[in-house]
Amino acid sequence: MLTMKREEIIEAIGEKFTEMSTETILFHQAVADIVGLHITDHKCMHFIHRFGAMPAGRLAELTGLTTGAVTGIIDRLEKAGYVRRMDDPKDRRRTIVEPIRNKKLERKIEMIFMPLHERMQKLLSSYSDSELAFLLDAVTKTVELTHEESKKLSLQRQSSMK
Repeated sequence: MLTMKREEIIEAIGEKFTEMSTETILFHQAVADIVGLHITDHKCMHFIHRFGAMPAGRLAELTGLTTGAVTGIIDRLEKAGYVRRMDDPKDRRRTIVEPIRNKKLERKIEMIFMPLHERMQKLLSSYSDSELAFLLDAVTKTVELTHEESKKLSLQRQSSMK
């Protein structure tokens, strides 16, 4: 077997990250389709469940979406029975978006993610502690870089809309 040069390995890793990103998007689109949501609504619901009740503006900040787009998402999630709007007791001009416990949806999501979670646990368990530490570091830094680039693109989009 021929050994790859450093540049080739770096390029191959970049290609695999791109492939992983695409597969992740396709997976979450399939999840969204199964639960009857748009993929963006599904991912916004993730933020609301992860961070809890929040102002609609905070959801816009987390996603990089416009407040108008977030309003439409909240409308759809509320209509589907996944969130509710509440007036902010500290500022009546603000709306708080709160997740609603939906056991049927939670079971459906769990059934979708459980096989992937179990397979990932098995895969990751096959690596040594030092390999896992390296992988966690690489993935963490990749997420940070991607987040920074997303913020830049969001700012570019906002400035071009003015």
